[in-house]
Amino acid sequence: MTIDWKGWKPYLCNVNSNPASILVDLDLRSLAPIAGKPWLLWAWVYFQSPRSDGLSSGSEAPILYEIEDALYEQVSELCRAQPCGRITTEGRREFYFYGETDTGFRKAVENALRVFEKYKFDLGTKRDPLWHQYLNVLYPSPEDLQRIANMDLLDVFAKQGDIHSVPREVQHWLYFRSSADRSRFRDAASAAGFTIMSEKASDNSTPFGISVVRVQPIDQVAIDGTVLELQILAQNFNGDYDGWEAPVITQ
Repeated sequence: MTIDWKGWKPYLCNVNSNPASILVDLDLRSLAPIAGKPWLLWAWVYFQSPRSDGLSSGSEAPILYEIEDALYEQVSELCRAQPCGRITTEGRREFYFYGETDTGFRKAVENALRVFEKYKFDLGTKRDPLWHQYLNVLYPSPEDLQRIANMDLLDVFAKQGDIHSVPREVQHWLYFRSSADRSRFRDAASAAGFTIMSEKASDNSTPFGISVVRVQPIDQVAIDGTVLELQILAQNFNGDYDGWEAPVITQ
């Protein structure tokens, strides 16, 4: 099976209070649930040399990619299944699929892992016609979606030679349901060290816009922290966060 990785995005989170890395096909969100694929299929593959935090090591990554390719090929062929995501946590990688049937799944996994003799695995199936695992476990929260958007934008900056650690003005946009909500946010943002740049109207359900600026570096930790701070502030006043921009600094 040839996977179109274009819509797949990684993000870090906690699963059952443990560090986890999730890779998920975001493009499936507009299709889920697919009525013809009601079976959730999963295979858990246990690492030979996990990191101390339970995530995968760089040295083991190449063989894990080989295992992934083999699983996708076999499960797609025997169960007519769609891969939807994977979770790396607690010394294992969990692969999830939605299939037309669970018949043949055990055979598919055993076929795929036959040449990887050192790797222990578990597998299971259940009917999940509403795609609960994809929509409520694998698919990122609004905060995680924003972190993914931040990461994508930082990749664009990096390709232009940006030095993320250099502080610069970072501008953010937010929208509110009423002028009063926006005014309360304006006061809270000013108290938090943001400078108010502009206010504007829009035609959507949150028509009262505002732009704020603060000087800071834009490395992943710094920008994620600021965006989360503004998301929480906006939510306190019935508002929505709508993204950021900053100048590229190369020296």
